[in-house]
Amino acid sequence: MSDTAASATPSATPTVEPTVLTSLDSVEVSGDWDTQPTVEAPYPFKVDETMTKVIIEGTGPEVPNASATITVRYEGLNARTGSVFDSTWLSGSPATFQLSQLIPGFATGVVGQHVGSRVAIAITSSQAYDPNGQPSAGIEPGDTLLFIVDILDSELGGPVGETTTLPADVPQVSEEGGVPQITIPSGLAEPTDVGVYPIIKGSGAALQSSDALTSHAVCMTWDGTEYYNDYAGPAVTDALGAAVHETLFSSLVGQPIGSRVLVTMPGSVAYPNGNRTPSMAPNTSATCVVDLLFAQQYG
Repeated sequence: MSDTAASATPSATPTVEPTVLTSLDSVEVSGDWDTQPTVEAPYPFKVDETMTKVIIEGTGPEVPNASATITVRYEGLNARTGSVFDSTWLSGSPATFQLSQLIPGFATGVVGQHVGSRVAIAITSSQAYDPNGQPSAGIEPGDTLLFIVDILDSELGGPVGETTTLPADVPQVSEEGGVPQITIPSGLAEPTDVGVYPIIKGSGAALQSSDALTSHAVCMTWDGTEYYNDYAGPAVTDALGAAVHETLFSSLVGQPIGSRVLVTMPGSVAYPNGNRTPSMAPNTSATCVVDLLFAQQYG
């Protein structure tokens, strides 16, 4: 028998299997709302379904849907390593974006949460960056992500405020399934000036000419033909400098967010040269109802 010791074969560093969390009870987040959080979690971990833990409960409006525009501060951590891969506190300013532009799990985590809330969101890899990961951020396929999100502002799900009574000598507005219905009384004279009539007066900040407005709208010509209605899809964001209709946008400046507003426009400013699609003759008068849902500084 040889007394020569066998040569040792180096072994690879063992891989630590992530713990599968079924709740976020073990994730601890400290710090005041809208200040950089301190996070303690049992890294490495993963989740099999995206889940949210409310750290601070806000009292503002709810984030309405997965296409809403929101303003947040957030910190993103890799649940495999515990490292921060993105942070608005490090970049220095909040972020505003449509949820539909982000990984699906972010929307899953914040929809239904209130403005003023801080939430922890653990996002499955399938709702994050699978199948390829995000190598530039150190995110590998299969990595669960952990976000701490402070919800600063959100697009509204609809107008909110005090209902007012329209004058009798303007188009009348009812509602069906949340969508405004405009009726132009027979024989009602076409407007000679732009008219602005709040239907629901919101309590948000007044729209500025320098803002981008997120809204829903329905419009019809004075003969009662509806030519625009975007209520079936996500709210539309528009700014004065690139507005589809500058007169309509300008008429809304000064109205508070949360409002529903009726605007009447004479043909001289509505469609003085007519319109190709949809087809309108020159000097066609029009009326629109607009729900003002969100505003942000443009550009």
